[in-house]
Amino acid sequence: MAKILAIAEHRNGKLTDASLELCKAAKEIASAMGAEPAAAVMGKDDSIAKEVAKYIPTVFSVADAALEVYTSDGYTQAIKAVVDAQDVKGVIVAHSYDGVDYAAKVAMAIDAGIVSNCNKARVEGGAVIFTRNTYNGKIQEEKKVNTDKFVVTFEKGAYDMEAAGGAGAVSSVSASISNVRTKSKGIIETMAGAVDISQAKVIVSGGRGCKDADKYKDVIVSLAQKLGGEYAGSRPVIDSGWTDAARQVGQSGKTVAPDLYIAAGISGAIQHVAGMKGSKCIVAINKDPEAPIFNIATYGIVGDLFEVIPAMKEKL
Repeated sequence: MAKILAIAEHRNGKLTDASLELCKAAKEIASAMGAEPAAAVMGKDDSIAKEVAKYIPTVFSVADAALEVYTSDGYTQAIKAVVDAQDVKGVIVAHSYDGVDYAAKVAMAIDAGIVSNCNKARVEGGAVIFTRNTYNGKIQEEKKVNTDKFVVTFEKGAYDMEAAGGAGAVSSVSASISNVRTKSKGIIETMAGAVDISQAKVIVSGGRGCKDADKYKDVIVSLAQKLGGEYAGSRPVIDSGWTDAARQVGQSGKTVAPDLYIAAGISGAIQHVAGMKGSKCIVAINKDPEAPIFNIATYGIVGDLFEVIPAMKEKL
């Protein structure tokens, strides 16, 4: 049976949230196409593959010492080996730093069309129609490939994360990894203790309306800590030095999709919205009832954040 193949990513021995979203995407697309959902895992051994098997019934493990550290050449060769060994119709990749790096190379290697940075998909007449944002999210366009196979990258939050279920089957696929043209010399954090807010379940984000660094800390940081979440900010907050760049949400920052995103004092410029529109629940706090952020908010509170947030904290 034809397969829809999700590529699982992992960091420091742990699956990323995006990988669980891809498992959900593979299942939904495969079901609509009458195909079989599957996943491929690259690494030095099959330990991560066994973890992925909790979320999807068929897992292919490509284990090689050359795959211990990510390289686009290594991943491309490994994925091609799986596609060549199986009847794969579609390869699903996370629109992450790594995914963006290797997705197009995989498409070339397997002679497939590619659609990038998508947020949903549907099957129509046996073909998969992908939806993606253009012009910073002002317009959505639909695309499909004209090739027998497709490669697609999905933005974070496009699908819910798949829940763990029964134990799937893990099969080994051999690949000859050679001619890797790059070598990773190590991963350097941009700053000590930098946090990856893209993995947070709860985010409290502040904007220009917080007025200054002290007030930002008093309201945004304190509420995030009270909720057991992470704090973040729009670009003006980072440019002003109120918090570090690792906590910027937006087109030039991080893309996040937490269960709860509280946007306080953020007008809702399209550049910021591009980075958080996939959040499950968005609570907007702004004095301006015409602020664009209310157009995408699940709940909107028109009011002074310096009055609203203290009241929220009192109820927690």
